[in-house]
Amino acid sequence: MAIAGETAGTAAQSPGALEKLVARLAGTGRRIGAWLRDLPARSALRICNHGVVRPLLGRRHRRALADNRAHLPFLARKDSEIVAGLERDGVFVTTLGALGLTGSDEITRIAAALGGAFAPEAHARLSKGQAFLYVPPETVAAHPLLFSWGLQDRLLDIAEAYIGLPAAYDGVCINYTVADGREVSTRRWHRDWEDRKMLKVAIYLHDVDGNNGPFELISRKDSTQSDADGFVYGLADNEDLERRFGANFAKDVISCEGPAGTVIFVDTARFFHRGKPATHGDRIALFYSYFSHRPRHPFLCERTGMPRREIARLSASLSPRQRSAALWRRKLPTILRLVPPARL
Repeated sequence: MAIAGETAGTAAQSPGALEKLVARLAGTGRRIGAWLRDLPARSALRICNHGVVRPLLGRRHRRALADNRAHLPFLARKDSEIVAGLERDGVFVTTLGALGLTGSDEITRIAAALGGAFAPEAHARLSKGQAFLYVPPETVAAHPLLFSWGLQDRLLDIAEAYIGLPAAYDGVCINYTVADGREVSTRRWHRDWEDRKMLKVAIYLHDVDGNNGPFELISRKDSTQSDADGFVYGLADNEDLERRFGANFAKDVISCEGPAGTVIFVDTARFFHRGKPATHGDRIALFYSYFSHRPRHPFLCERTGMPRREIARLSASLSPRQRSAALWRRKLPTILRLVPPARL
């Protein structure tokens, strides 16, 4: 009884210690919950990369590429240069002005306003330990033009010409990077896990230099990832990168800096990339995502966080091709549709 009394007295005298214990327990509960939630997707990834399944998926993919080769869209010279740059370096940098896509001024105005309004919440979320920060998807969905801009035929043509198959559209995200200098989450080198090849189109909403989080990419393909060898994902440090690419990999790091309206076409699946940790100013950018209409890992897609019901609503008045790209999940085999996607 004396021991119990002493313990109670200690707890009463140390409310901070009790609060820390409760916070640790809550954090452990969240991690366990996240692990359980992602278990179906992680299990599906292991099955798809099993030695028996990989060759089957690879043969199906090669047949699909061959069947679609005669149907690939014809590209104007500028867009052919974008695809050639993606094939060569994994990235192609241009501007909204050079592209001349309809609605560009309006989407950057809307997104910049949403990003600016989100700034206080972004800093508050960071203080609570949230590493990846983005404007809430429901806020983005309230502005249909932000969504539909990424479904213009010209962008779908570029995506299809690069990927080799009809493009699926994973929506739009407004990414917010706080200038705290930390190398965490997507600020570490990584590859995206949706498909064998994919395309992201990033748009800077303000000037970005080397100090406020430029997008960076290592322009060397990771040859260890294929249907023959399997796909393994994770964050990489310099030691990992040296083992993959050699000690001189840094000479092939491309830092994408530029003024507001800079556009970055990039394959984030085949190439290691990151948002360089920002130190002198926050960074806000739009990200549009595309992969094949039958991605290798559909349970690792839907990374923009946009609810399916909102995507269906926003797609209702669009063209058949645009709806097909946005509603790509509906064409998946039933068994794949039943696997819930991993968390954002």
